[in-house]
Amino acid sequence: MLNKVNNLLRKPAFPLIFKLINLFIFFALVYYGLQAYSADPGFIKELRNTNIGNLIVWSYWWPVIILLSVFLGRVWCMVCPVETVTAFFAKFGLKLKRPKFMLSGWGITLFYAITLFIGIQGFSIHRNPFHMAVYLLSIFGVSVLSGIIFEKNTFCRYLCPVGYLLGVYSRFAAIGWRVKKKPICESCPDKSCIEKKYLYREVDKSCGVDLYPAKIDDNVDCILCAGCLKTCTIYNSSYIPDRSNPGFTVTGFAKGLFESKPLKTAEMFFVLIVSGFVISEIVSEWSVTNQYLVYVPDFLKSVSGSKSNIVNGLIYGLVIFLALPFLIWSLPFVLSKISGTGLKMKDYFINYGIAFIPVIAAAHVDKAILKMTSRLPYIEHLPVDLTGNITARMIIDKQLTFTKNPQWLDTSVSVLLVFFIAAGIFYSIKSVSKINIRMGSDSASAVFYLIPVIYGMIFAVMLIFWRWV
Repeated sequence: MLNKVNNLLRKPAFPLIFKLINLFIFFALVYYGLQAYSADPGFIKELRNTNIGNLIVWSYWWPVIILLSVFLGRVWCMVCPVETVTAFFAKFGLKLKRPKFMLSGWGITLFYAITLFIGIQGFSIHRNPFHMAVYLLSIFGVSVLSGIIFEKNTFCRYLCPVGYLLGVYSRFAAIGWRVKKKPICESCPDKSCIEKKYLYREVDKSCGVDLYPAKIDDNVDCILCAGCLKTCTIYNSSYIPDRSNPGFTVTGFAKGLFESKPLKTAEMFFVLIVSGFVISEIVSEWSVTNQYLVYVPDFLKSVSGSKSNIVNGLIYGLVIFLALPFLIWSLPFVLSKISGTGLKMKDYFINYGIAFIPVIAAAHVDKAILKMTSRLPYIEHLPVDLTGNITARMIIDKQLTFTKNPQWLDTSVSVLLVFFIAAGIFYSIKSVSKINIRMGSDSASAVFYLIPVIYGMIFAVMLIFWRWV
């Protein structure tokens, strides 16, 4: 199967044709999002599910790429239209060197924090179709600007928070982009896959995200554009058998997680913020737990008296997406210090932060399943009202009701939710064990198994009580 995919990717039309199709879909969803402006909170509450742009982006596209990243890696990046856009403008741009701030990963972490703190919490880009469309256009604009200003494919590697998150989850993927025979790469006289003169070609191009295919040993950074496969095939200056060396290969599920190097500081903060976001996404599903989740930020909002979306978004974001996960992450470290370990806090966060990823990914998969299944009743009304304005008004006026999902589906979803969280806890335990060995295991290291226990049980207990009890 993978051989057939690799052979297909040698052809000039692939994956370019999918990127162009997705670019058309991108602008269509933006268009319909812009047609659904409203300042009425009650109307927007319904409109978020009846507008095709908002429904597809947040209830299906986003959940699907999360699911795909866990099992297949960054395959979305392979067909993402933004990659084609930023690469096109880079061809005619200034080609300036990227600043160290950007290369370190802080640029992408800051971009993600702004998206969550201000975009999600301040302007509800995940609920307001008009704001969603503006956000997508801003992503498009940033990709164009980065292409015009900086060299290579700067946006996809150093600015895109979606790709960065998929890279975190792709540690689980059972397949990855590798060279099959490294000796062939070592004997290659021209190394077309990294040759500068092929860098700005549309199809048969060398790597634009600062990778050398022969040294790729994880799924984190490669955007699967297949450019290196094409250059390896076409620009064979002195014929070498089996020269077309890069391609999809089987790596083994979760192998990338267990072999992960310590997180970079910026990457660690990114994962920390993601863990807070996932807490918010899951815990807010149940009104009982949600009231405890928002108690502190709501109190701080009332004390501040601010009416600003930006200020209130920052308050919520700092508490839920930063302070709360920091406290959860810190508890095992504090107990380890009491137990007598000499581990420094930074070393703990960049090494054991990896052990949080399985539970984060599992909870995110759960949210994806909930989103996709709970929004199924809205799909049948899309063909006759793509903007969603009429359907939303009919719901508010009680002229339209939706049938509930069948009981068997709800039961199946409940089973899947608990299963994935249990799997996340299991892989987190295995991850802690691997990290303990790498760090030099001692008796006090057992306290780090509290990572899956504490963080995993937050979701497991909530889901069991919400869905079963």
